[in-house]
Amino acid sequence: MRVCYCGKEDCLSEHFFGPAVRTHYLIHFILKGKGIYKTECGYFELERGKAFLIRPGEISYYRADVENPWSYAWVAFEGEDAQKLLERYYPNLKYPVCDIENMSAALAAFDALLEIFGKMHTQRENILGYFYLIMGSLAMTAKGIEIPEKESYYKKAVSFIQRNYSYPIQIQEVADYVGIDRTYLYRIFVSQTGQSPKEYLSQYRLFKAKEMLCDTNYRITEIAYSCGYHDSSTFCKHFQKEEKKSPLEYRGTRNSRPLLDDWKMTEK
Repeated sequence: MRVCYCGKEDCLSEHFFGPAVRTHYLIHFILKGKGIYKTECGYFELERGKAFLIRPGEISYYRADVENPWSYAWVAFEGEDAQKLLERYYPNLKYPVCDIENMSAALAAFDALLEIFGKMHTQRENILGYFYLIMGSLAMTAKGIEIPEKESYYKKAVSFIQRNYSYPIQIQEVADYVGIDRTYLYRIFVSQTGQSPKEYLSQYRLFKAKEMLCDTNYRITEIAYSCGYHDSSTFCKHFQKEEKKSPLEYRGTRNSRPLLDDWKMTEK
């Protein structure tokens, strides 16, 4: 994630911008007053307490009200994690408006960000910290989207496995983390992946080991321990059984780098 720029303005009557296209994400937080926002998604009359989103490549236009022009603060950003973050606040692509749940927190974070942004010695982590505080002041409208119970449990279990596969975790620990019975977890995984949770964990460890064999020069023992195996002997036997070749033989074919989707390891 990268913050491109930020700002704050008390707009004059009918002050406008656009129609124009942005190359990054841009959110305006309306601090007081009102105005209009037009985008490919529609026409919106907005006032204090709302935050409107401009997406990259969209034609947008916004204008302050005649009698009660708005004041707003804005932050522009981009990066691989941007869309995933925005889904928590703008889950509906056709409705680019979100409520500001904590105005005082948003103002404080904006003031702090504006104070340090652009200064030569400011650390990137400080800028991102205030950025996330700004985003955290928004209402999480994604909470209103109903996620099927089974899918929610599955995603939580997959997340736990992918974060902890290198440790000697047990399936009961996964079930406890998700908050469901182990038998129910088994049924969910079979319905979602065709595999048991244990098989999923085993396949994910194998996938990560194959990645390391292709991308690094670590020793076989180091890879084995890094991927949750008790010892290199167990790892080699399991690898040979699954791949019909030894880890060293596999390493010799580096052009066969595994793809995550091949094993359906990603969260649905």
